[in-house]
Order: sequence, then C-alpha cells, then structure tokens
Amino acid sequence: MIFNLQELAVPIVGAPMAGDPGTPALAAAVSNAGGLGFLAAGYLTPQKFAEGIAAARAAASGPIGVNLFVPQ
Repeated sequence: MIFNLQELAVPIVGAPMAGDPGTPALAAAVSNAGGLGFLAAGYLTPQKFAEGIAAARAAASGPIGVNLFVPQ
C-alpha cells in the first residue's frame, strides 16, 4: 500500500516519542479523526511491539505509523 500525506482528511500527525506518552488507542484515535496516528515503539519488547500494532490496527479505520529507533 502506498500512502500519501496529502490523502489525510485532517493535516495532523500524532507522533509520540519513546517513553510511553502514546498508546495504541491514541494512535487509532488520531487515525480515526482523519490524521495519521503513530505508535511509539522505541523501548518496547518485540512482543509488546507486535501487540501494540495489532491493537492499533484493530481500533483504527485508517493508516497508522510506527515511531521506532534502536538505542545503543
């Protein structure tokens, strides 16, 4: 699937950083409101990462993104 930011109904990107300020529910809410919600995953275990993506996808009617970095 190719996604273009110009397709957003609302020009908002909800992109929390790592450290747990965001949740799958927040990412889904931003997506459902017409923006692009992100799931912060920098400090998540692979299991929690997969669970968060599944939860956000289940609750979102549109696309979601993942904010991922790998700390040293």
